[in-house]
Amino acid sequence: MKAVLFVVTIFTLNILLVGCGFYSFSGSTLPGHLNSVDLPLFANATLEPGLAEGLTEELNREILRTNLLRIVRENGDATISGTVTGYNNTPHTFGTREEREVDIEQYRVLISANVSFFDNRRAQALFEGVVTGEGIYDFKTQTEEHGKQIAIKELVEKIMQSSVQSW
Repeated sequence: MKAVLFVVTIFTLNILLVGCGFYSFSGSTLPGHLNSVDLPLFANATLEPGLAEGLTEELNREILRTNLLRIVRENGDATISGTVTGYNNTPHTFGTREEREVDIEQYRVLISANVSFFDNRRAQALFEGVVTGEGIYDFKTQTEEHGKQIAIKELVEKIMQSSVQSW
């Protein structure tokens, strides 16, 4: 009985060790041939200045922070590119000061972008789609710029989830 238990224990340990050898704790299972990414400046198809630069810079910081891919100027194994296609700053919540007086309490910034994550080595798109980020800010104590920064951070998070981290 002890011999059978010993064999089962050894077998189980071998399975666990071999199985764990292929697991990655990086939060990503990117294809092994992707080690670098080039990140050209996003285009801006809106009338809001600075969106493309802000989005590209924040995406650059996030890729560096996650350390999943090395950023190169050109000819990366993959490319993340896109166009900012929408920008809206609209009232979000309302309150009342007195009877028959409505007050805007919060605004909502929405930023949309068409994004592509392209595998240059295999010449295939790994992700293509529209991604949207939202930033809600208090009109009385914060600025539209604050809402814009929140929206850009959410947009970058969704781009990362849809492209680099989804693998």
